[in-house]
Amino acid sequence: MHRFLHLILWLLPLTAFAQDQIFGSWQGKMSSLQGKYIFNLDILPNFKEGNSTIKGTAIHDRNGAKEVIELIGILYSDQSIYLSDVANPDKKIEVGETFSKLQFLLKYESGILVLDGHWQEYEDLHRYRKGRLVLRKRKSKA
Repeated sequence: MHRFLHLILWLLPLTAFAQDQIFGSWQGKMSSLQGKYIFNLDILPNFKEGNSTIKGTAIHDRNGAKEVIELIGILYSDQSIYLSDVANPDKKIEVGETFSKLQFLLKYESGILVLDGHWQEYEDLHRYRKGRLVLRKRKSKA
């Protein structure tokens, strides 16, 4: 029991560190069968929903059509992040729109913090387009 308590106390600062590091603006490329696109993601805490919940805004420019997606998600203790469209998927499909889901792993590559993951855009509950995302945190200009 004593060792378990030490392990928990050791992991708590790592989770808090990851939460602080995840918030902010991220930019990178999304690669899919349709091409490569610049992808921007802003992540903020979602205090209304609890400590591990986050909210985000994704912006990507696909073939000249800029798309903005409002997201809500969870940061897990294993440094994985899951985000999905805030809109109800059934309602979006009903009116002919798509909805998105994103999954990331927060990790370091060559000493730089990276969100490494995937994006899916669902046309219905069974068909989706997918893409690969690698995002790096943008430095603040202040």
